[in-house]
Amino acid sequence: MSNMTVHLVIWGVLATVVVFLAIYRRRLQGKTDQLLHVLDAEASQITAQAEVAKKLDKVDFWGKTLTVIVALYALAIAGMYLYKMFTDTTIRMD
Repeated sequence: MSNMTVHLVIWGVLATVVVFLAIYRRRLQGKTDQLLHVLDAEASQITAQAEVAKKLDKVDFWGKTLTVIVALYALAIAGMYLYKMFTDTTIRMD
């Protein structure tokens, strides 16, 4: 496998993880109750909402972080490709 292929495979894996995180977040958010519970009688619902909010915060953190990494990695791969194309087509003065 060429060097570029290895980078593309790594990028593909990272992009797939980002997509799965987005799907997981969507499913997790779909399970949430959209009402804000504040009464003592709703203590179990308050606890459940807090737990889901913590999970959503973690998923959001990793989703945003990995999205930035995937985008920067794609730019780096594109830069490597353009550099390789430039150096392969440059006329050499020997």
